[in-house]
Amino acid sequence: MNIQQIRYFLHLANTENMKQSADELFISQPALSKSISKLEEGLAAKLFDRVGRGIQLNKYGKLFQQRAYRAMNELEIVQKELYALTNAESGRIDLGFVYSLGPVFIPNLLANYAKKSHAKIRVSQNNTINLLTQLQDGAYDVAFFTGNEQFSTFAQFPDLEIIPIHIQPVIFIASLNSPLSSNKYYTLEELITYDFITFHEPSTLRPLINRYFAKKKMIPNISYEVLDDLTLLSLTSKNLGIGIFPQSSIMENFSVKEIRLKEPFLTQTIYLAQNSLRYKSPAVQRFIDYIKFEKEDLLKHI
Repeated sequence: MNIQQIRYFLHLANTENMKQSADELFISQPALSKSISKLEEGLAAKLFDRVGRGIQLNKYGKLFQQRAYRAMNELEIVQKELYALTNAESGRIDLGFVYSLGPVFIPNLLANYAKKSHAKIRVSQNNTINLLTQLQDGAYDVAFFTGNEQFSTFAQFPDLEIIPIHIQPVIFIASLNSPLSSNKYYTLEELITYDFITFHEPSTLRPLINRYFAKKKMIPNISYEVLDDLTLLSLTSKNLGIGIFPQSSIMENFSVKEIRLKEPFLTQTIYLAQNSLRYKSPAVQRFIDYIKFEKEDLLKHI
């Protein structure tokens, strides 16, 4: 049984006239008759009775007609739904991103893309491991996350294409009310005596921070561990400690300032990830291409 056979059957069930249906379907009568015979053979039931020189839909044919109409209607509906979801101009894109990219980067990306496309972008925030797991499972089409080339969990996701798009300095920040917000340059030895505010252990940045201090044989006093950027910036602005934070324009909205350091510190990378083994709709592919081609402009809004 195939869709063409069902379409031919439904037309013939309406006309109950082999010649009329063949003419209207632009096929020969023998071809139509053969298609109906194949359908009946597959169903193991006759759908038409011969009445004189014509045909008439029988009770089995009427039952099949009801179900076939319903099935074809569902196929038409899902075809329209799939087109709406996948077409390049107005399809749907499922986008995942880490919390730190929520305040500035993602809103600017969505606002800029909305000027070029009517695609509906459904967004969701999560931590890096969950994002990559769900991307591999097909829950997301595209994901943005932050990390480092030393991020050991890359190997857990062999199906993913992971593209670095921006290297972001990690800096020390202080409240504008702190003496550390001066233009003086400080050594790490001078800062280690203060309390620190940083991200909690599951974040991808925290292991880098831990390793950095371990190499320096220093143990920082971490007074606050937070989940998101806004909390870290708010706590730092209240002079509750030195914040360790990826450099971002969002800092301009808080009473904080970068502490000048005499030595290099850390960097983290913003990555774009996609699943190379899964189907990408035209809408998704167009979005990915946009990010690749426009990333220089987009990165002005980090």
